[in-house]
Amino acid sequence: MIATRFISLALILLFAPLIYFTVSAQGMTYSNWFFVPASIVWMLLLSFWYLGFGKKTFKRRALNLGMGLVSIVIIALVLSRLLRYEGSTSGSSFPRFSWAWQSEENSVERLKPPHNDGGISPERLKGAVRNLNQIFGPERNGMWPEAEFNTDWAQHPPLEVWRRPVGAGWSSFSVSGKRSVTQEQIGDDETVTCLDLFTGETLWRHQNKDVRLLLTKTDTPMASMGGEGPRSTPTIHEGKVYSLGATGILNCLDLETGQEVWSRQVIEEFEGVNHDWGLANSPLILKDQGTVVVASSKNAGTNLIAFNLESGKTVWTYDGLGASYSSARIIEYFGIPQIICVNLKNVTGHNPSTGVALWTYNWPGNFPRVGQPNKIGDAGLLLTASYGMGSPLLKLSKKGRDWSVERAWNSTRLKTKFSSAAIIGGYAYGLDEGRLACIDLADGSIVWKGEKYGFGQQLLFGNHLLIQTEKGAIVIGQLTPKGFTETGRIDNALSSMTWNAPAVAGRFLLVRNNREAICYLLPEA
Repeated sequence: MIATRFISLALILLFAPLIYFTVSAQGMTYSNWFFVPASIVWMLLLSFWYLGFGKKTFKRRALNLGMGLVSIVIIALVLSRLLRYEGSTSGSSFPRFSWAWQSEENSVERLKPPHNDGGISPERLKGAVRNLNQIFGPERNGMWPEAEFNTDWAQHPPLEVWRRPVGAGWSSFSVSGKRSVTQEQIGDDETVTCLDLFTGETLWRHQNKDVRLLLTKTDTPMASMGGEGPRSTPTIHEGKVYSLGATGILNCLDLETGQEVWSRQVIEEFEGVNHDWGLANSPLILKDQGTVVVASSKNAGTNLIAFNLESGKTVWTYDGLGASYSSARIIEYFGIPQIICVNLKNVTGHNPSTGVALWTYNWPGNFPRVGQPNKIGDAGLLLTASYGMGSPLLKLSKKGRDWSVERAWNSTRLKTKFSSAAIIGGYAYGLDEGRLACIDLADGSIVWKGEKYGFGQQLLFGNHLLIQTEKGAIVIGQLTPKGFTETGRIDNALSSMTWNAPAVAGRFLLVRNNREAICYLLPEA
């Protein structure tokens, strides 16, 4: 009896470290949620052990357990009244709480004039501007052949041009001339905002009244986990702004005035279902076809839609198994440009003129796919994701009119949860569950793993990687197959959780989160 008593207790006590090491070995933060049910099971096992082997009478042991259970219920009820859930603390999805009596932050009250000391001459600013018409640059992959700025920030630090409060949202910036455009949530209104690039002053706002993701996405508690506000970045094309809101409103606006040219609802009009965390893909402009393309519903049905740039009329639709959070981009294979879409359950290549799928690669699972696909060599396509799905390298081939896709390998060593991979030669670099890592494109094996920057974003300029860390600091450094060497950082940039992608337009660096936006002038090359 004594041996049974102590052996059973030892096994129960060992249950906790066994679960901890098993979950931790997966290297995925979402797996940490298994600790919650595991802890409940562990406490139940301890309770049963106490009930069966405790030294006091059975009646007394049962009474003690009952009192403990009632106490836990009372504490939980009290905390539910005292605390208010406010989304995630980070990309790990751990909850953030505040006291219920604290007033909720009002984004309207925070919209004060930008801070700008006017210390940089307008002439100096004008010479530094380059257009950035869409998310992640001209190829929508976050990579530029070289930097137009000096990457040695330790010796030549960036200059702050302005900083200002902004409404909630995970949008980035697009830039045309002196106009920089983003999206934000102001009260209950989803807003497209145009700022003066040199001063940070508001030039215009276009508001969709009473449009707010957390007011409409009430069918799942996960919506609030991702925070408030629009996620997509507007695209600028020939004097127009094309913006996609979190609830599915696609606006075409005049760049000069913000006046609406046309508007569509890409979820409701096509009988779709919004994503758990709202629509996040950015509009893709197809100039030759005269269309703007967006991904839509998370459910099977109409998932990809092309609209006429001028009128907003539907040009074509594609019915698939469900869209995801990645933004479509054009990639050319064997001389044929095609729209590459990372979807909820597969990856597809489409004819830009008709939307017809040229090929499909099944990539099962219901977890979000956020990363941008990358062309590797002449026929390769690298996909990256987290949540245990792996990051496969695909090989495309074409015989006559028929396309085929095969998987070369699948790696779990580059798990990009919110960000994308950067490619230099035969290596891919990215934030592997928040930690900078490098894998060999020959087989997907790990080359090195470096510092943890959190679930932020990155841009590549030549062989220099600019990282917007999740905590708000901005880091730049040189990448090689041997490691990452920082050449500068801005520690006093943003001061709270940042999932927004940075935007670099020439020598202007624009960063923001759901509270604040900052514009820097980067040093001359």
